[in-house]
Amino acid sequence: MESNNTPNNQSQPYFSLLNFPYDSFAPNVNIGSSQIPSFSSQPSSQPSSQPSQPPSQTEETAEQRRERRLWSTQDDLVLISGWLNTSKDAVVGNGQKAGSFWIRIGDYYETSSHVRDGAQPRRPDHCRQRWQKISKEVSRFCGAFAEAESERASGMNDLDVLQNAHQIYTNLYKKKFGMEYAWNVLRYEQK
Repeated sequence: MESNNTPNNQSQPYFSLLNFPYDSFAPNVNIGSSQIPSFSSQPSSQPSSQPSQPPSQTEETAEQRRERRLWSTQDDLVLISGWLNTSKDAVVGNGQKAGSFWIRIGDYYETSSHVRDGAQPRRPDHCRQRWQKISKEVSRFCGAFAEAESERASGMNDLDVLQNAHQIYTNLYKKKFGMEYAWNVLRYEQK
């Protein structure tokens, strides 16, 4: 009992672009002319009947929207503390939805003494994005540190192992590891 709708059935050919009725579309623009269609994003050489109006004050310019606020070491440490406290909450547990989890971390960050003392507040989605970067970099460095630990020679102290881990990280990822402060806080945590 074969169906005629199966893709492997050779009796019905697939839709062929060669047989597509392109001539059914009526072209409204002569390609050889300099006429620009009215829906084009290019400026028209003909004067417009409406004067151009400046954008309203409530509209942000692209530069204002793309303003980048850098995270300081203290910002990162408050975020890490918020993530640890929220993820280890015994009352709520790990049954939290992602949205509410990051809202709680954002609230933790907003109510911290760091923000009350003048630091810039951050939205929950900004906290999530920064955490993802911190987590990625720290996890990579943990791998480099584990490799450096396995290469530990007789007479090497912890500082030598740490320097070797930095060298391994730099060789692997072609950049220096700049989040040792975060690694020191997170290195004994499960995630």
